[in-house]
Amino acid sequence: MIFIYAVAVVHMLVLDGDRNGFYRFIHDHLKPEGIALICTMGDGETEIKSDISKAFELQERDHASGKMLVAATSCRMVSFGTFAHELADHNLTVIEKGITSALPEFDSLMYAVVKKTCQSPA
Repeated sequence: MIFIYAVAVVHMLVLDGDRNGFYRFIHDHLKPEGIALICTMGDGETEIKSDISKAFELQERDHASGKMLVAATSCRMVSFGTFAHELADHNLTVIEKGITSALPEFDSLMYAVVKKTCQSPA
């Protein structure tokens, strides 16, 4: 693919193996001249992991229409440092990175535009 767009995917993957599989997919499907846009929840500094054993348990949330029960989800937010290491470990080079938002759901999203890392022949 020439362009891969992955928004609000990687932060749902808590386990390292799942995150590695995601990045491997990006690398394996990106053409040498292609780029990928990866957006994930985070402020660039905070690192948190939810307890995946509690995913899908009902939780009470406030909504404009009142309180409601919704299924919990898994979430892992990483810092820009961890994000950069994950990308580099999968031979993805950051072209641009920053913080943006997708209101009203995501007030703080980290993004990275990446390409495959050029590797010298052995």
